[in-house]
Parts: sequence; structure tokens; C-alpha cells
Amino acid sequence: MRSRANLPVFVAYLLLGVLAGAVLAVQMGGEFVFGGYRVDAIFKSGADLVAGDDVAMSGLRVGKVERLTPLAGATRVTMMLHHDFTPVFKDARAVIRLKNLLGETYVELNRGSRSEGAIADGGTIAEDHTLTPVEVDEVLNALDPQVRDQLTIVINTLGQGTAGRGQDMNAAAADLSSVAVDLQTLAHTLASNSDHLDALIADLRKIMETLAAWHADFRAMIADWDHVMATLASREQNLQGTLVEQDRVMSILDQALSGGAAQQLHGAVAQGPAMMDNANHYLNGAATVFGVVQADTPGIQQLFRELASVMSGIGHPDEPGSNPNDWVHMWRVYCADQCFQPAVP
Repeated sequence: MRSRANLPVFVAYLLLGVLAGAVLAVQMGGEFVFGGYRVDAIFKSGADLVAGDDVAMSGLRVGKVERLTPLAGATRVTMMLHHDFTPVFKDARAVIRLKNLLGETYVELNRGSRSEGAIADGGTIAEDHTLTPVEVDEVLNALDPQVRDQLTIVINTLGQGTAGRGQDMNAAAADLSSVAVDLQTLAHTLASNSDHLDALIADLRKIMETLAAWHADFRAMIADWDHVMATLASREQNLQGTLVEQDRVMSILDQALSGGAAQQLHGAVAQGPAMMDNANHYLNGAATVFGVVQADTPGIQQLFRELASVMSGIGHPDEPGSNPNDWVHMWRVYCADQCFQPAVP
């Protein structure tokens, strides 16, 4: 009888023990006591992830990092997700993000599109669908020592410039909203004129291609211009001497025209039109005379032909001392007096 009376008490104690064990299991990280949806993601680097870090979707915690497995040049991150947020689709993306300034991280998961199909439990998100944040030390290591030193100076100067200026920065931050509104208006304007911008970019591309095609010609033209300028520079002294001589010539002309010479030159210039009229009249008369002479030219030519025939040779001379091969002409010229005057000794 006593055993039957103690049975409800025993069952109650058993239920309380099971409930307490479940609570302890949950508190000790046993949220997946009844299983979950497991998926792997291949990251280039673990980026300070540790087992137990959160997995989130749109800011909600949906699971945790179960374990990390190193691979050749990559890290396999195994995640356990609650069934309420599964399945994950084939175009899903995973990004490792910083959780706070202490360096804690978590995995931000994007489920992807249902149309791409689901990833089976235990499937893998490929490395080309994951992203690892770039660490500051990686950026610094990519810089050469000189650039790192200059960057350090810039950061220190920025820190010194903003020290104690928190209120001013907060006041300036209030204006950022209006700046964002203006930028939004500008963005809408650019979006509405995208066709014109595309046409402008196409025209600029044609201009750049034309400039590239004529690069050699432009270079030759610039070289020729440089040669011209060098030549002018080398002839600068000669040009200066020419200008000096020109100034000297003008001074001489000014001296020559001073006094009565200028008045005489003015008078000579004034008589120039009359002299030109007289010369024009003379040339007109000469043109008339030469026209008459040109009309009588055939008769004059015939006269000279007849004179040549009359004065042709008719025999050889027989005077003593003469050349027997010469011809004796019909016309002779005799001197009335001595043809040649004797020279005075």
C-alpha cells in the first residue's frame, strides 16, 4: 500500500529532474539537443572566429559556429542553424563581421533565393559566395615603409586635430542629414539624366580615341613648336640688334628731316603728281610714235636689204700694201682733211 502511495511522488520527482536537466543543458549550450540544420561555408580566413560564435540573419541570431577546420589556403566553418530559419539556398552568401570593438566576430548569413534550390543538410557554401573582412594589419603590410610612416603621421595629426572637439563634431553631424537629402536629390537628377550621361560618356570616349590616334601628330606639332621657340630664343640677340638699328635709322631720318629739309621734301612730294602727268603724256606720245615706226618697219627692212646689195663687194683691191683677199666696195669714204689728228708729243 505504501509503494502505491509513493508512486505519484516518484513520478513528480522524475519530471522535475528531467526539467532541471533540460534547463541545465540549454544553459550550458545545449540549444541543439534535439538537432539542427548543419551547413558549411568555405572562407579564405577564419578572421578570429571561434567555436560558439553567433550566426545571424538580418540581425537575428539563428545559430552558432560549431567548429572550424583548416584547409589549404582556406577555412571550413561548420554552422548549426535552427530549423525555423532553414533551409539555406544555393546562392546563399556568408560574411564574417565584427561584433564589437573587442574583436569578437560573428557570421552574417543571407539565405539566398528560393528559386535557386535548397542546400541539403550538411551542404557547403562555396568560397566565391563568402567574404572575409580585411584586417587593418593586412592593409598596412601591403604598404611600403614610407607610405606606412606617412599614414601614421596623418592618423596622429587627425587625432590631435579632433581631440576635445566632440561637441563641434556632434554639431556638424546634425548637418549631415541635410547634406544627405541634397545628395539624394542630386542622385535622382543623375539617374533621370542617365541617357544623356551615357551619350556624353560615349562622345568623350570618341574624343579620347581620336586624341590617341593623333597622338603622334600632336607630339610632332609640339616638338616643332618647341623648335620654333628655341630658334627665336637663339635669335633674340639678333632681333634686339635689329630693333636697335631700326631706332637708330629713325633717329637719322628725324635729324635729316629737321629744319628746311622736311619742307623741301614736302615740296618735292607735292610736285610728284605733275611730274607723273608729264611722264604719262610723254609715254602716250612715245606709244604713238613707236606705233607709226612699227607700221613702217617692213619698208625700212627692205631699204637695208637694198643697201646691202648695193654695198656688196665687186672686186679685190690692187693698191700696194692692201690685202688681196679683201673686197672693194662701190662706196668709198674719203676724208676732206686728216681723218686722224696726230697726238701732241
